[in-house]
Amino acid sequence: MCLSCNVTTYGFDVQYNGKSYKLIYPKGMWQSFPGKVKGALVDNLTFLLTMNMPLVSHKNSLSYDTSVPLFKSVLEKIVSGGIPGALEDCEYTTEETMQRFENIKFKFKNSQIKIPCYRGDTLDRAVVSFSSGKDSLLSSALAKEMGLNPVLIYVNDTLTPNENRTKQQFIKKLSLEQKLDHVIVKNELEKLNDFETWNKPQSCLSYTHLLTSFCFVSLPISHAFQARYILLGNERNMDYKFKNKDGFETTPSHDQTKEIMKEQNFMINTMTGKKMHVVSLIKPLTTLAIQKILMNRYPDFAKYTMSCCGLDAAPKESRWCHNCSTCFNVYLYALAFGKNPKDYGFTTNMMSKGMIELSSVFNGDKLDNYDKSSHARDEQLLAFYLAYKNGAKGYLMDLFKKQHLKEAKQREDELIKHNLSIQDRSSVPKELQRKLFSIFNEELN
Repeated sequence: MCLSCNVTTYGFDVQYNGKSYKLIYPKGMWQSFPGKVKGALVDNLTFLLTMNMPLVSHKNSLSYDTSVPLFKSVLEKIVSGGIPGALEDCEYTTEETMQRFENIKFKFKNSQIKIPCYRGDTLDRAVVSFSSGKDSLLSSALAKEMGLNPVLIYVNDTLTPNENRTKQQFIKKLSLEQKLDHVIVKNELEKLNDFETWNKPQSCLSYTHLLTSFCFVSLPISHAFQARYILLGNERNMDYKFKNKDGFETTPSHDQTKEIMKEQNFMINTMTGKKMHVVSLIKPLTTLAIQKILMNRYPDFAKYTMSCCGLDAAPKESRWCHNCSTCFNVYLYALAFGKNPKDYGFTTNMMSKGMIELSSVFNGDKLDNYDKSSHARDEQLLAFYLAYKNGAKGYLMDLFKKQHLKEAKQREDELIKHNLSIQDRSSVPKELQRKLFSIFNEELN
């Protein structure tokens, strides 16, 4: 397998097997990015955006006409570490897949590693990885209230047309309403990592690089807006471990853990002479705390919530499949905080008997990685309890009262302490802590 990379006026494109796959920035944004950093960015980003390609396609090697990336070993570590958590609904075994990745031979045109030299200035401004999920919506709202004048960035991966169309509509509407800048980047290179491109069994192996790639993709945009902070929507739950189908201890999303965020920040610091930093404002919070703050404090942001793992199976105009544990959780959290799920786009009663397999409290068998830890079960237990106190109705609410209400009452203080409080202050830069934690304390107390 051989790839050739061509730098263009809009970004760059990768040629493979006679086809061109482009990374496209808005007009002028790529051209204004400093040349002394651009070469290093192209080498590292080309590698990062395609290194899953041989793993997904079951090839043994991949050749580039670029130089060896400065961060090659770090990027390989990040992607490799995400493999155990990406195989839950896949026929491949963890050990076999890890071994296949280790055996891949990456070859480069030369070993002349490009060292970046960034001379730009930055302001107290942020760019936000925007997906219209609760994490990116709260990050955007917090950044605005904190005076960081956020720029919302959406990366269109070109793989899911319905999802991409709706999310691009949402980012445009939200930006207009909130008077925020937004940028849409088109990334056709993800097609090279997609299992359907290679006619292989479905898996999530193509996703293990995504959050790290956003850090690099956002650099020309951060430069254009002189943004100091690159905000990722990495919450506390991403650090809670579970055992995958083969018994390997892992996390729901490896590149969203606190450990990997340090690596991402190191690379971006190196690329920009420590002028830009990777940060998650919501790292101190669990999912339940995030939903509470978003729904209560920022309803004009929350109304655009779109966070479903099964949208491919959903009706064309829907933003929820109503058949995955993510949908179930958001529906339940709305009830927990006295909101109407219809306000967030739900059209099905998810407290009905048929939804029991989506609930971690009832040991459902259709759970996403995020819902397989013991913490996830406790978080949902508290959500059910809060919904019960709000008078929520339905088959599953009745079943909760019979089977789990006693436990929830007995553990109420413990559950609140671990799910509706600040969990880790160290992950937020000191200069942002005062404003941020003041907001958290107002909402969580």
